[in-house]
Amino acid sequence: MKDFFQSSLDQEPSKLTYGSVILDTRSCVATYDGCEVTLNPKEYALLKLFLSYPNHVLSYDAIIDGVWEGDNIPTYSSIRTHIKRLRQAFKAAQYPNEIVENVHSLGYRLKPLPTAEATIIRPSQAVLQRFFQVKSIEYLVVNDRQVILYQSPGVSQYSDYPHELKVGNSVNDSFPELLGLETVFAEILAQKREGFDLKGIARAQNPQRPEYINLYAIADKQNTSAQHIFIFCEDASEHMQYRQRLVQHANETMLLLERLRT
Repeated sequence: MKDFFQSSLDQEPSKLTYGSVILDTRSCVATYDGCEVTLNPKEYALLKLFLSYPNHVLSYDAIIDGVWEGDNIPTYSSIRTHIKRLRQAFKAAQYPNEIVENVHSLGYRLKPLPTAEATIIRPSQAVLQRFFQVKSIEYLVVNDRQVILYQSPGVSQYSDYPHELKVGNSVNDSFPELLGLETVFAEILAQKREGFDLKGIARAQNPQRPEYINLYAIADKQNTSAQHIFIFCEDASEHMQYRQRLVQHANETMLLLERLRT
């Protein structure tokens, strides 16, 4: 067993890695996600051994042969204590799991890394802006007092009072549909509700504004400290006109059926 470890360690690479864990064998420094993990010599030797055999379950005897030299043979209890300290060192470095796990009746091994999930590809800001343009979506950002903090360039076309739509003004001045919703806004910021929407809001006949709009209000849940809400404005004219045609067609059909019955 000793010869097996010796022949392998004689050819060790300058760095051993396991996920975001990196051990530099030249500087004898271990890091997790770029942050140094503080280890004493035995903990370092244990980590080096486990990283050298990431897919092996190492028995107590294998650990002794790989870490301890000479006649200074530790007890199994002592090995468990060193492994516990190794785990604690990584926990202090914000490692999300136990770096080493026990395999019942067999020994210890590196805790297997989570199964790789599908790569998450998020749209860039340019792609999102293009999507908003295609969908005719603009937006506002308001604070907990419903004061406008930011407005996208084309959002004024969704308001019947565009002259009131300014950063620093109340959003209620330009979108009176939001009057009386102070409690709802407070509940969104307190994460008591996801958000709300107002659909099919009629607008004045004006070439600069859609005939109907939808409003969606939502907070940024990823930033729990932010006290602001996004209000998205969507052109709903085509959808509403389609619904009106369906209703009109249904009414005409009903009238026709009534006439046939008589």
